[in-house]
Amino acid sequence: MVNLENITRLEDAKRDHLKSTEESFIERLPISFEMLLLLPSILVLGVLSIIPLVTLLWLSVMEGVLSPTDTATFAGIQNYRAIFTNSSIIESWRVTGIYLFVSLGLQISLGTMVAVALDRVKYIDDLLTSIVLMPMLIAPVIVGFLWAFLLDPSFGLYTYLLNQLGFYTQSPMFSDSVGAMIAVIVMDTWQWTPLVSLILLARLKSIPQGLYEAARVDGASFISEFRYIELPMLQSAFVIALLLRSMDLMRFFTKIFITTEGGPGSSTKIIGYFVYEQTLRFGNLGTGSALGVVMLVVTILMGLFFVEAIMGGAGDE
Repeated sequence: MVNLENITRLEDAKRDHLKSTEESFIERLPISFEMLLLLPSILVLGVLSIIPLVTLLWLSVMEGVLSPTDTATFAGIQNYRAIFTNSSIIESWRVTGIYLFVSLGLQISLGTMVAVALDRVKYIDDLLTSIVLMPMLIAPVIVGFLWAFLLDPSFGLYTYLLNQLGFYTQSPMFSDSVGAMIAVIVMDTWQWTPLVSLILLARLKSIPQGLYEAARVDGASFISEFRYIELPMLQSAFVIALLLRSMDLMRFFTKIFITTEGGPGSSTKIIGYFVYEQTLRFGNLGTGSALGVVMLVVTILMGLFFVEAIMGGAGDE
C-alpha cells in the first residue's frame, strides 16, 4: 500500500531542490534577473539609437554624400565651422531661441493654471480633463492644416475675428514676420499645453490631502496653498515637462512646413526646419548632420540646466 505521507514528502523535497537550483542559478548571473529580462529590449533600443548616431557623426565630418554611390570626401570640422560662421544659421538659432523661450513660458504657465484648476474641480473632473487633453491627440499635420484654414486670409474664421478687432486688416497674418511667429507659437501652445497640464495634474493628485487640511486649519488661502504646498511638490514635474517640451520644440517642423515654410523670409525658420532644408531640400548632408549633432548637444545641455536650476541637482525629495 502506497504511503501518501512519503509521496508528499518526496514531492516537497523535489520542489525545494528545484527552487534552490533556480535561486543558485540566478545568484550566479553576472547581472540581476530583472536586467536579464530587460536585456533584449535594451539591445534593440541600443541598436536603433547607436547606428543612427554613428551615421550622423560620420556624415557631419564628410562632404558630398547624397547616395551610397557618391564619392564622399572628408571635411573634418569644416561643417561645424560653417555652423558658427554662416549668418543664415546664426539667424536661425536666434529665431529658435525666441520661439523656444516664448513657447516654453506660455506652455508651462498655462499648463500650471489648467492643472491647478482641474485639481480643484470636484465634479465632472474626468470629463473636463478629457476635453482639455483633446488637442494633443490630434496629429501635428492635421493641426497645421486646421490652423492654416482658420487663418486663411479669404475665409478663415480667426482672420475674420482679427480683422474685426483691427489686426492684420491690410495683409494676411502669415505674411507678417511677427504675425507668423505668433501664429506658430500659438499653434504649438494650443496643442501641447494639455501635455504639460497632464504631467502636472498627475503630480498634484499624488499630494497627500493631509497637507491641505493642515494648511486650512491654519487659515491658509488658495495662493498660500499653491505657493507652500503645490509649487514645491511640482518641481520634479516641471523638470519632466520642460525636458519633454524643449526636446520637441528644438526639432519642431511639421506645422511650420505646412503653414509658413520658414517665412516670411526667415522669420519662422527655426533650427529644425533649417536642418530639413539643408539635408532634404538642398542635399547638403554634411552641414545638416553637423547641425543635428549640435542640436543634440544643445538639448542635453538644456536638460542639465533645467535639472540643476529647478531641482538643485538633488533630485526629487
